[in-house]
Amino acid sequence: MNLSKDVLFFTDQLSNGVMIFSPECEVIYTNPAARSMWNHESHSVLEGFATGTGEKTISQYEHPVMQAIQSNRSVSQTLLRKRAQNESMPQWVKMTANPIQESGQLKYVLLSLEDVTQSKHVSDILASRSYMLDQLDVVDSTTGLYNSRYVPVLLERTVSDVNKLDIPLSVCVFDIDHFTRLNEAQGRQCGDEVLRYLAALLGSHMHEGDVMARTGGGEFLVLLPSCSAGEALERMEVFSAQLRSAALPCAIRPITVSGGIAEMADNEKGAQVVERADSLLYLAKLDGRDKFLTEDAV
Repeated sequence: MNLSKDVLFFTDQLSNGVMIFSPECEVIYTNPAARSMWNHESHSVLEGFATGTGEKTISQYEHPVMQAIQSNRSVSQTLLRKRAQNESMPQWVKMTANPIQESGQLKYVLLSLEDVTQSKHVSDILASRSYMLDQLDVVDSTTGLYNSRYVPVLLERTVSDVNKLDIPLSVCVFDIDHFTRLNEAQGRQCGDEVLRYLAALLGSHMHEGDVMARTGGGEFLVLLPSCSAGEALERMEVFSAQLRSAALPCAIRPITVSGGIAEMADNEKGAQVVERADSLLYLAKLDGRDKFLTEDAV
């Protein structure tokens, strides 16, 4: 196949790689930029690519050039080149394969190559930072638990899951007794220390699928799927006893909590069961604090 000198001169000056393939997928032409990308091994452009980190290498039949030949349409894809072990940063290449026809017949495939490693790296960093910002928006900075802004989402997801699985759900709402007084007497730093210890201890009592959130100053919400109100009460009382016996250097008195536990009824909304648990928390405080109440105990 003859290519004009003007075409060759033009493509030789391009900073992006350009390759031309025959309808049989044989390399006809490679410009200097493309040769430098593959260390002058033009055949390697068809080998050693994956769609992402950790993904298996695509076959030649999945390569944009072969896809363009088979479909007779332009195909563009950004692929990860699996480099040798002695090469550090992975290389991302944007490939665009354009089939060129003459008299209704495929004449050749023009493949443009652009090294987008740097922009992909920047994009990944921005995506990571965006994820971190999203996390900061839903996670309490003191305890590492979910915060109140995320509770409606957690509640909706959990209620949906338990309804699909046809399993019980118990909701526990509890509050650190006299937490405001603790902060005023011992200082905010002591209050934060108590919050962090409580969150860690609470986490040690959680099972897979359980959800914890800090909803206010010393207020917490716990969602316990596959758990009846009675079972939830037993678990929370064990947690409460361990918290009460903990010797925290900054706290001059035992740390106690008061809470309410409600089991979701059929066709009940998540917000309604939280409201019932919150009412039981209020009754626990009226009844002397340092206890968890269920509706059976009222």
